[in-house]
Amino acid sequence: MPAMLTAWLPAQLRTPLAILLLAPLALLLSAAGLLSPPVANVLAYGAIYAILAISLNQLTGYGGQLSFGHAALLGVGGFVTGITVNRLALPPGTGLPAALLASMAVGGLVALLVGLPALRLRGVYLAIVTFAFADAFENYVFNIQELTGLGSGITVPRPFVGPVQLTASVGMLALILVFLALAWLVDARLLATRPGRALLAIRENESVAASFGVPVAAEKLRAFVLSGAIAGLAGCLFAYQVTVVTKSSFTVLASLSFLIIVVVGGLGARWGVVTAAVLFTALPQLLVGLAGWQTPVLSALLIVTLARYPGGLPEQVAHFRERRELRRRGLRPQAAGRAGAPEVDAVSGDLPEIGDPGPAASSVAVTASADHTVLHLPGAAAELRVEGVTVNFRGLRAVCGAALTVPAGAAVGLIGPNGAGKSTLFNVISGFQRPDTGTVHFDGHEITRLPAHRRARLGIGRTFQQVGLVQRATVLDNLLLAQQPALGYGYVWGLAASPRSRREEREARERALELLHEVGLSAY
Repeated sequence: MPAMLTAWLPAQLRTPLAILLLAPLALLLSAAGLLSPPVANVLAYGAIYAILAISLNQLTGYGGQLSFGHAALLGVGGFVTGITVNRLALPPGTGLPAALLASMAVGGLVALLVGLPALRLRGVYLAIVTFAFADAFENYVFNIQELTGLGSGITVPRPFVGPVQLTASVGMLALILVFLALAWLVDARLLATRPGRALLAIRENESVAASFGVPVAAEKLRAFVLSGAIAGLAGCLFAYQVTVVTKSSFTVLASLSFLIIVVVGGLGARWGVVTAAVLFTALPQLLVGLAGWQTPVLSALLIVTLARYPGGLPEQVAHFRERRELRRRGLRPQAAGRAGAPEVDAVSGDLPEIGDPGPAASSVAVTASADHTVLHLPGAAAELRVEGVTVNFRGLRAVCGAALTVPAGAAVGLIGPNGAGKSTLFNVISGFQRPDTGTVHFDGHEITRLPAHRRARLGIGRTFQQVGLVQRATVLDNLLLAQQPALGYGYVWGLAASPRSRREEREARERALELLHEVGLSAY
């Protein structure tokens, strides 16, 4: 889009607006005879798969939850649309909104049920569960005659937009582009708000996410529901596009194809997975002259892509730009390792002086015996109190009757040899380890059974032996993530860009930038 047109637009709106403008452009090109119905059909399917890729990327690219079940979710949306259109006597103008809402609601509900095992499983075990879900729907649910029509499928007439039925291929393409723009916008809002940052932290390390105050279980389920709802939307549009919905389109193999699209597009890269979805839809049409060779050619392209550019399309584009820049500067592309890297200026600024810890921190009395250790500090009422904590690991006693009292304002160091139980006691205090006996009190309240993210929201922060940061997020995003407990807007209001969510995000960003300026990292 021209710079003058986009200068006043927020960055999140620029790409959705560009996609939205493609809808009337497609209509004009079709009217001028420059866009044929077969090409419009291919582009329409590519846009539908792009919406599905966005939903899968939210779950796998952002949240790290591997899913082989998105073809089944696409089928859920398609068959729910067929049932809604054929069995409810709805006026023509209301059929599309009703089908969209029903498909998204059922898609989100089914995804919620699939996501429940994610509370305890991850990695390959979660992938097996989603694979089993896809297989069960393909071979059992989609074989129920009353729901899916089996071999004959369900006929879905083209939708009405107002009084006009979109019988032409270009009309469906324009409608699908509108929803692609909306899906892009929702995805952009997700990453710009606390749920998106929470997903990135969960992908990195669930314990680190919990230490930032992220409710890991709740955020996982929300990710499944949102992903399932958008997949249901894609299924609804697919049903209207294909006009006859059959189970053959929603196989486990199709789920694998969608996962490949997201991997090739670049996990976590929105523009990459959208581009890959369109390309994977168009390439078989371009290779139609190679009858029987489409699959081997596409497989070879996939292998080459992943072998050389595991980061997907974004890595390929970055590599191309780097080589072009090196050639412009008269350097050989082989020197990309060091010569292409920008020089980093030294960070200037004085470190603040460390103040006197005061008598409370310097006069720590420690008593120890063979079975327990107690630390006593003089001062006011205890801010943190640990009493009689014992932790056993399969017969090994890691902590035995530990007690600790820390008044407000005190600084305490816990010293001991390797294996003494220091980290285990820290895990008990911060909520990552449940003690066999004993209690933890903070600010006058017992918190022994509170999960880690609830304790973080109370003000109990912790670091890890290996730095507990979201390494694939920016410095600024890590500081925004640290403010998760202070942000009070709701999940839906954040996606809808409510005034409160925008205000709180703006204030959090200002605080983060102030901190970066304080430590001399504003340039990074």
